[in-house]
Amino acid sequence: MSIFGALNSATAGLRTVQANVKVVSDNIARSDDPARSRHTLSQTIDYSGFVVTAQYRRETDTALQAQVQDLTARDSGMQTRSSYMQKLGDLMGTSAGNPTLNSYAADFSNALKTLETSPESEVASYQFVQAADTFAREIQRVSQGVEDLNREMGRNLESSVNEVNSLLTQVDRINRDIVSLQTQGAAANEVSDKRDQLIRQINEYVGVRTVERPDGRVALFTQSGLALVDSQAAQFSFDGGNINLSDGNKVQSVTDHLKTGKIGALFEMRRDGSTMDPPKPVSSDPSAEVIRKLRSQLDAYANMFVAKTKPGEPTSFADAYDNAGPVKDGELPEHFFIGTDRFTLAVHPSLLDNSKSVKNAAIGDMVVAMNKVGRTLTADGLTATDTSYVGAASAITGNWMTIGKTAQDNADTTKASRDLLTERFHNTTGVNIDEEIALLQQLQTSYAASARVMQVATTMYDTLEAIVK
Repeated sequence: MSIFGALNSATAGLRTVQANVKVVSDNIARSDDPARSRHTLSQTIDYSGFVVTAQYRRETDTALQAQVQDLTARDSGMQTRSSYMQKLGDLMGTSAGNPTLNSYAADFSNALKTLETSPESEVASYQFVQAADTFAREIQRVSQGVEDLNREMGRNLESSVNEVNSLLTQVDRINRDIVSLQTQGAAANEVSDKRDQLIRQINEYVGVRTVERPDGRVALFTQSGLALVDSQAAQFSFDGGNINLSDGNKVQSVTDHLKTGKIGALFEMRRDGSTMDPPKPVSSDPSAEVIRKLRSQLDAYANMFVAKTKPGEPTSFADAYDNAGPVKDGELPEHFFIGTDRFTLAVHPSLLDNSKSVKNAAIGDMVVAMNKVGRTLTADGLTATDTSYVGAASAITGNWMTIGKTAQDNADTTKASRDLLTERFHNTTGVNIDEEIALLQQLQTSYAASARVMQVATTMYDTLEAIVK
C-alpha cells in the first residue's frame, strides 16, 4: 500500500470511528427513554478496502413489536373496563363488600317486621315509612349514578377519539417527511423511534397493525383491515351513538371493527342494542352493554314493588297492601309505593307528609309478601329465580360484584403479560449500557490505531520529502 493509500485508509477509519462514537454516545444519552431503540452504524467496503457508504440502522424485532402492540391494545381495553367496573362498585357499595341497596332493602324489611310486632305504634310506623323512603331513594340514587357514569363514559369516549385523531395526524406527518430524511443519516432513525412511540399510543385507544412501505412510510390498519394511515390520515368521529371513520370523502360506521383498546371498551360498555332498528338482544359478554343492563335491572326491581301479582308467584307487595281490608279512617287505602321505574319509585306522598297512615290490616300481608320466595326477576343480563324482594336486590348487586371481580382479574393478567412482553422487547431492541460502553472502548482502540497509522504515514512522507530535497 502506498503512503497516500495508508493516509486515506486511516482517514476513513477515523471518520468511521467518529460517526460510531456519535451514535453510541446518543444511545447512552437516551438509554432511559422508553421510545429509544438501539441505533447502529454499518459500513460498506469497496473492492479496494475503502469505506464508500455508511448506513444508519435501528435494532428492531418486527414480530415482537407486533405482539407488544396487540397486547397493548388488549390491556388498555381491559384496564378501561376494570376502571369503570370499580366506579360502578363504588356507586353500589360492592367494592367494599357491603352493597347499600342490600342494606336498605334489609332495613326496609326489618322495619316492617318491627311494625308487625307493634302495629299501633306511631314510632314504629314512622320508622317503617322512613325506611321505605330511604330504600326508594337509594334506587333513585343508584339510577342517577348510572346515568352520570354513562355521561362520563361518553365524554371520555369523545376525548379519546380526538386524541387518537391527533396521533394519526402526527404519524401521517412523519410518513410524509420520512422519505427525505432517509438520506440524512441518524435523523431518520430518530423520527422512526418517535413514530413507533406514537403507534404504541394509538394502540392504547385502537388496536392497529402496521405495514412498512418500501419508501420508509408505515401504513396503519385496524385489526379488521380498515385503513387509518396510508396515503393520508383517516379521522374518527363520535356522534353520541356510533363511531364513524372518515377517509377522504368516504364515511363509514366502524363500531363493529373496534374490539380492543380504550375506545372499543368504552363503546361496548355503553352500547345499547335495544335502541337499534331492529333491536338487538343483550350481549352475553358480562362487561358489555353495562349501562343497558343496569337500567333494565333497576327498572325491573323497582317495578316489582308496584306490579300486580305474576301468575305462579306469591302475592306481590302492591297487591298485599292494596287488597287488605278493612281500611280505617285516616289510613292510605292503596298504592303504598307509586311510580313505575327506577326514577319514579317513591313512597306515597300522603304517608311522607303524615296526612295518611299505613293501613293496619295490610301489615301482616306485607310481611309475608316481603319475605316470600318464589319470585322471578328477569332483566337484561340477569335472571333471578325463586327469590324474595330482598334476595332480588342481592342478586343484582352480587351479579355486578362478580363481574367487577372478573374484570379486575382479567386486567391484572393482561397487564402482567404486557409488562413481561414489553420488557422482553426493550431488552431485545433497546439500549444496553454495558454493551455500549464496551463498544466505546473498542472504538477508542480503533481510533488510536488509525491515528497511529496517520502519524507513521506522515513521518514517512516527511522523511521522503527531505530525501528528495
